[in-house]
Amino acid sequence: MGQARVRFPVRWEDGGVLVVQVVGRFDADAAAELGALMGRLDATGHSGLVVDFQDAEHCGADGAQKFVEAALSMAADGGALTVVADTAQQAVLRTAGADRLALGVHNDVAAALEQVSDLSADPLGDRDADAGSGSALR
Repeated sequence: MGQARVRFPVRWEDGGVLVVQVVGRFDADAAAELGALMGRLDATGHSGLVVDFQDAEHCGADGAQKFVEAALSMAADGGALTVVADTAQQAVLRTAGADRLALGVHNDVAAALEQVSDLSADPLGDRDADAGSGSALR
């Protein structure tokens, strides 16, 4: 019981992109923790976010649903967010609506970083000119 069931190591990549790794069992409680972390990271002003599920031991439907809701909310606020997952995890995430994420779901971190970097290269992109440069998530 005292053992951590999920962790979210975070690392910076070139261009101000953050990669959040999901390590352990991903359920609704873990999704709530990840959603809170995403909110805190959103406030840092970085230019993009990649959520990597490759080290998740399990990605439950309830957790996937909560995560997709948080991700869509972040994206609606102008966030540059994409997901990395294996085939089984992708099926669960897509059933939960991850296909609605503008930057999609990828098989590897390199492809996800390229997608986020492409969007981040144009700081205004489809966002309002008042959004300012360098803040793709706000």
